Amino acid sequence: MRTRARCLFAVAAATVIAGLSCRKNHPPDAPTVPTGPSICFVDTTYTFSATAIDPDGDSVAVRFDWGDSTATEWEGWYASGDAAARTHSWPDTGRYDVRAWAMDKGERSSDSSGGLTVQVVLYRPPDTPRAPTGPDLGGEDSSYTFAAFAFHPDSASVEIRFSWGDGDTSDWSPYVAGGESVRMSHAWSIPDTWSVAAQAKDPFNALSPWSAPHDIIIRPTDTLSKWRLQLAAGEEIYMRSSPAIGPDGTIYVGSSDSSLYAVNPDGTLKWRNRTGGRIRSSPAVAADGTVYVGSDDKYLYAVSPNGALWWKCATGGDVKSSPAISADGTVYFGSDDDCLYAVNPSGTLRWRYKTGDGVRSSPAVAADGTVYVGSNDHYLYALNPDSTLKWRFETGSKFDYASPAIGSDGTVYFGSGDEYVYALNPDGTMRWGYLTGGDIMFSPAIGADGIIYVGSMDNCLYALNPDSTLEWQYLAGNNVRASPAISSHGTVFFGSDDNSLYALNSDGTLKWQYQTGANIESSPTIGPDGTVYFTCYDGYLYALKGTGKLADSDWPKFHHDLRNSGRVDGIRY
Repeated sequence: MRTRARCLFAVAAATVIAGLSCRKNHPPDAPTVPTGPSICFVDTTYTFSATAIDPDGDSVAVRFDWGDSTATEWEGWYASGDAAARTHSWPDTGRYDVRAWAMDKGERSSDSSGGLTVQVVLYRPPDTPRAPTGPDLGGEDSSYTFAAFAFHPDSASVEIRFSWGDGDTSDWSPYVAGGESVRMSHAWSIPDTWSVAAQAKDPFNALSPWSAPHDIIIRPTDTLSKWRLQLAAGEEIYMRSSPAIGPDGTIYVGSSDSSLYAVNPDGTLKWRNRTGGRIRSSPAVAADGTVYVGSDDKYLYAVSPNGALWWKCATGGDVKSSPAISADGTVYFGSDDDCLYAVNPSGTLRWRYKTGDGVRSSPAVAADGTVYVGSNDHYLYALNPDSTLKWRFETGSKFDYASPAIGSDGTVYFGSGDEYVYALNPDGTMRWGYLTGGDIMFSPAIGADGIIYVGSMDNCLYALNPDSTLEWQYLAGNNVRASPAISSHGTVFFGSDDNSLYALNSDGTLKWQYQTGANIESSPTIGPDGTVYFTCYDGYLYALKGTGKLADSDWPKFHHDLRNSGRVDGIRY
């Protein structure tokens, strides 16, 4: 009996042992991709970790390969799913892939993890930023914008801050890519010369030296300024609309905040009418006080003198063209749908004329009713009031916003993207062409002595005699996009992308220069009392003191007259 019991126990024990020996041992899963910094400095120790899971729940040892021909020993044991951490430093710069393996107690190892790419760099700070760019001249308590950028020798991102020279330093900007510009604004309360400098910092808190300074002269409260009114704010400001002045002195102007504004002569807001898109078109005021203006929502609007909407006319594209009003009240304007429109004062469509490309040029109406307008198909069109084509003249480039001006003898003056100023006879034949050094974006103006004034993207304002000879040219600090305006005293006012409005004497010498907070693409308007009105990309409508009303000439400003009628026989003042 006792012998038999011993035999049964031996059999049972053998069965258990056999069962244990048949249990399969699975290798650990591949560890997770190691975590840790992706940019490291030479000879600096960093910590990396990875997690491995064993399908049998066994403890694991972990080994790291640093990608530089070195690796750790197997170290453990870690419970399945726990993170294993190791430290490492690299003696040389380069790019290294860090990987991990896991092994269980049965010495079965996993596949390699995915690799974490580490860039090892020297401890190098950002490069010194370039000297900030911004205005050279300003007034106290006005905000001015400066821009700066810096590169990093290891292509790391950077933050930028500005020292304003008055003891104030800006906050750090958000991180930007090396070479990407950062813009910040500041106002000075004390007149003096202030030095603006920039500094960069990388994600490792390494600082660059301060840049070379950009000096700005802050003058006492400007004796030229009457007032300014903010119409738009934010980063995307497109203040290209040129003011029109109604019979009662109300100033009408469009804004990139999608609104048409009516402003009293003292700078207070009279009313505001919102459209569905930015307004880059300049308003025109009819004899009955109706204000017409185009919008990027593809409509032309007709607004009453008290701000109520009369009607709106739909087109197939943005209306960036400024409307012209003929003697019988017909409103002409272009659209990005490639058409010139003629609309009755009631808002009904009289006709539309199809060109070969968008019409952003503002039409001009001659004494005989001929309508002149440019198209981005490179042609200037001359249309009869019934929409039939009289002729068209081909230039070497698109017109964009370039628009015609008309002399008393019917000569049509205009510029083009081909850098020429053209003078055409009323029959469409070319009288002359004058080559400037840049695109011409807006219309010429004509002085009382017949001199043609036109700005160019070569930074110059040109004064051309009626026979095309150059009287003089004035070099501004940047592009001259907008039309000039001429006063009865012969002063020529124009804006530039150098953030300045210029006043030149009739001989081309500088009378004064007024600094704003951004570039000026608006054409100035001269009020009956000599006040000069214009808008600016800083979002403001400005009113400056001037002398002399608008010149009594053939075409003294953009769209001819205070109301921006765009026709030869429009009321000037």
